[in-house]
Amino acid sequence: MRRTLALSALIVVALGAVDASATRSSQPPVVSSVCSDTSPCRFHAGTYRLGTATVLRGLQLTLPTSGWSSTENDGGELSLTPPGHPDERLFIWMDLAAVKSSGTGHGTVLRGVGRTPAKLIAWLVRNPDFQIVSRPAPSTLARGLRMTTLALGVSASAKYGEPDCPPNPRCADLFKDPKYWGESDFYGIGYPEQVRLYVGTIRVDGAPHTLFVALDAEDHSQLVRLTAAAKSIIASLRLPAGVSGA
Repeated sequence: MRRTLALSALIVVALGAVDASATRSSQPPVVSSVCSDTSPCRFHAGTYRLGTATVLRGLQLTLPTSGWSSTENDGGELSLTPPGHPDERLFIWMDLAAVKSSGTGHGTVLRGVGRTPAKLIAWLVRNPDFQIVSRPAPSTLARGLRMTTLALGVSASAKYGEPDCPPNPRCADLFKDPKYWGESDFYGIGYPEQVRLYVGTIRVDGAPHTLFVALDAEDHSQLVRLTAAAKSIIASLRLPAGVSGA
């Protein structure tokens, strides 16, 4: 889950948690940006799009069932929680940077690791703090998006060094968004938590950006379940006008 260094106004209408002004157009409703841990946005089944000041304005996705919810929808993250599984997440991020995974200074950006999909995946695979559960493989699940997917957890040899992480020393940090997340914010996992990543390049007005879809679950069996539950959502992703898959 996304954590701080210490590891640590809902809008609901008949169509779900959407920006009410967007329902007047023929386009899919806009997901509300007023979502939080204390006031999650809740959704009905259907197609939605991201509005202004979000990870990727105009990105469309379809939720197959009612009951999905969100605690964050802003420039740094879209977070979706499946019904009945409050500790699982589907995240959408863009342009994350690798961070020091363990030890003193964990969670700080590694300037020597590139931010392309190939560079980030190579760093994950070679990092002894991570146990690769599923090797990197091409994914064409999302139409028009060439992505690479892999799944990983925390290795038995990890030495995180932060007592506030419950399974310390089996914790490890992966990424942060230097533009939108706070100085002490980063994404990390703790054993037996696992994550499946989909990473690919998109072009926004011709400029390359790295798009991430992450499925985060409490353990391997839950990750398998979440991967199946989220498959149609990932397949439903549609890039907005002016954005293309590289």
